Amino acid sequence: MIRYRTLLIVLALTVSSVEARAAVTKAVGLDETARGGWFERFQEARQGPEQTEQFNETYKVEGGGAVDVQNLSGDVRVITGRGNEIRVEASKRVRHRDSDEARRYLAQLRVEVTRVGSRIEVRTVHPRTPYGRNDHGRSVSASVDYTITVPVDGMVAIKSISGDVAVTGVKGEVRCETVSGNVDVNGTPNLISAKTVSGDVRAKDIAATSGLSLGTVSGSVIASALRARTLDAGSVSGSVQLSNLQVERLQAKTVSGDLEYDGVLPRGGRYEFNAHSGNVRLHLVNPSGFELDASSFSGSIRSDFPVTLRTSSGNNGSRRAGPSTRSVRGTFGDASAILSIRSFSGNVVITKK
Repeated sequence: MIRYRTLLIVLALTVSSVEARAAVTKAVGLDETARGGWFERFQEARQGPEQTEQFNETYKVEGGGAVDVQNLSGDVRVITGRGNEIRVEASKRVRHRDSDEARRYLAQLRVEVTRVGSRIEVRTVHPRTPYGRNDHGRSVSASVDYTITVPVDGMVAIKSISGDVAVTGVKGEVRCETVSGNVDVNGTPNLISAKTVSGDVRAKDIAATSGLSLGTVSGSVIASALRARTLDAGSVSGSVQLSNLQVERLQAKTVSGDLEYDGVLPRGGRYEFNAHSGNVRLHLVNPSGFELDASSFSGSIRSDFPVTLRTSSGNNGSRRAGPSTRSVRGTFGDASAILSIRSFSGNVVITKK
């Protein structure tokens, strides 16, 4: 029960801190350096000077090895290096108006590393006390930022509560999750999933050999230069932007936001787009043909490709879907791919690129 309350309090403290910084930045309108200095002074006045401690360890592994990171509050960044080593660099940070209390908490805030063969498990261990309060009810702010270097062929799994996650250049299997923060993945051909609850998911230069899942609750999903057999991309409150893609099976969905797709439609591909409150825009690169099933309850449907419509009377005709069209069922070209598009209160637009 204490651990659960600990996670909730840390998340609330971190989110409120980020929102305060964003509000101050917008109001003051200073440059980046000045903003950073102002915010540091604001934090010091509010919570006391920051106490820090560094952790640096290197572990030899066979082959690419694997690293598993679980963090409560703080950013996690994974990069690649040469040789068969996993290097863990951590920066522990604690603030408290009472500097002695901050130092005591910092001494108990641990980076725990467990080695199982070529697998390195990294855990952030906070003191077993009601987090964020001392005996006088004054708050403590504590976090750990990680920079982890792994072999190019290493495997990476990250779970965080509050903080950004970034992985670059890792060729082994990659899984990334955070609750409050952005997820950025670049140049990882074996990405399996990248997810967050509150934040954006950005994936670039991905060549997954199997299925891939990208998702957020409050934020946008942005993917480019991506190749995968199957892709599941979704957001509840945000847009989904997919560009320069090559996928055989796609499910893209959002409740409150737009869907955008820019790519090819290979023969035999199946693509499903669902937007409740938002537009669906498809920019297609020389498709040989597709079977279209599109509808919008209160929006319109427009296609730059002449679609041969299917009617209940059997009298088919070839025409372009226009501004007044709200439901289209028909085919274009050889109908070798399948497009299923649904929008409740948005428009559907299919254009040539």
